[in-house]
Amino acid sequence: MCFRQQSTPLTSPLLAAVVQIAKQEIGVLEVPAGSNSGPRVNEYLHSVNLGPGYAWCAAFVYWCFEQASAQLNRVNPLVKTGGCLQHWRVTKGLRITPDEAVVDPSRIVPGSVFIINCGKGKGHTGLVVSVDDGCIGTIEGNTNTHHSANGVGVFGLTRKITDVNGGFIIYS
Repeated sequence: MCFRQQSTPLTSPLLAAVVQIAKQEIGVLEVPAGSNSGPRVNEYLHSVNLGPGYAWCAAFVYWCFEQASAQLNRVNPLVKTGGCLQHWRVTKGLRITPDEAVVDPSRIVPGSVFIINCGKGKGHTGLVVSVDDGCIGTIEGNTNTHHSANGVGVFGLTRKITDVNGGFIIYS
């Protein structure tokens, strides 16, 4: 169950740009569906040196940060990886554990990266765009309306904070 917590306004120019870019990508779909491929999906994958056919949620997040960093004429602070769990392991960003996020949801800000550990070395990631009522509004690549970790496109979704079992990462 979600509890009341107002969304934190964006204060970082980088995170604001990341959220804006991600919003413009909502609706991008794989071609054909289920292929982990397609013109735009391949662009996301290429940004982390992967070819068509790979899971691409982490590549989508990296690509959004890469675009925002280029707009701001700065270096992308993200780890260049297509692996969600690898991202968590080697990040230089501020990590917020799942327990810390539940105790104090105000620590999660729009533009944060969330990590879900799906087990057996698999994960899922996306971007937080809002925090409200114990839930996060997200934009995620390689998902669907059922919150799949291997879906068909870029979607705006809502998740409970308690469902994010890997943690959150904040970059500045």
